[in-house]
Amino acid sequence: MKKTSIFVLSSIILLICLSSSCNKSKSLQEMLQEEQRAIKRYIDRNNLKILSDYPKDGVFKDNEYFKTSDGLYFQVVDSGNGTRIVNGQEAIVRFKYRHDIAYSDTSITYWTNTGWVNPFSLLYRGIPNVNTASTYTVSGSSYECGGWIVPLQYVGEQAIVNMIIPSAMGSSVDNSNINPVFYDSLKYTNFW
Repeated sequence: MKKTSIFVLSSIILLICLSSSCNKSKSLQEMLQEEQRAIKRYIDRNNLKILSDYPKDGVFKDNEYFKTSDGLYFQVVDSGNGTRIVNGQEAIVRFKYRHDIAYSDTSITYWTNTGWVNPFSLLYRGIPNVNTASTYTVSGSSYECGGWIVPLQYVGEQAIVNMIIPSAMGSSVDNSNINPVFYDSLKYTNFW
């Protein structure tokens, strides 16, 4: 009887130890820290210079990116035609490609426009050039991204920007997977 009790107790302890060691899932905090490290590696690997202040003349050098208070990075390639978006207008967004910023150098993936529903559309609900939160309504895809609206307070229609968007400001898919994304040549093609 005593040997059976010791065996049962030992088995229970072994099962508890095995089950706790098998649970290798990361906490949300650990995943967010990994995301920040991945963004930093991406910035370092591409020799990007991060600006804490938006350039007074609005002109960026080839490797300069402005970091917003939300942790989004963007570079204005072309500031557009001067027509600014107003509250309630719709904006059409296209991009050359998106790059999922992976957590290691060996697992970088690229998504081109091929096969993507393109262009994307979002309805702007915000006040440009004022320090208030802006919101948007999307055209129904899970790939539209809240980070796309941030540069609209600095640029106009036909503007082209490059962006590094953390998952918290990304699409619903990127947000749920804690996936930071780089967008190359994101263009605001039309406001109406």
